[in-house]
Amino acid sequence: MLLVKLAAPAAAFTLVLGGAAVAVANPGPNDHNTFGLCTAYSAGSEKGQEKKHQAPPFVALEAAADGDVEEYCAENGTHPGKGRG
Repeated sequence: MLLVKLAAPAAAFTLVLGGAAVAVANPGPNDHNTFGLCTAYSAGSEKGQEKKHQAPPFVALEAAADGDVEEYCAENGTHPGKGRG
């Protein structure tokens, strides 16, 4: 009976920890999200872009691009499934 009482809280704790790890993993460009980041980076109005570019994923994109996001995205932001280059 004690095992049953401990199983549910242990499972919930494990799910919370797993979800937290996923939420903070790789906020910047990587093989899985570069296309989306590059697409979102230039979308929207100029005023909106100024504010959203302060978000951690876009800050990381700018850092990876060494300031030239347009060139970086042209070279690395290919559509998923189409390969690079």
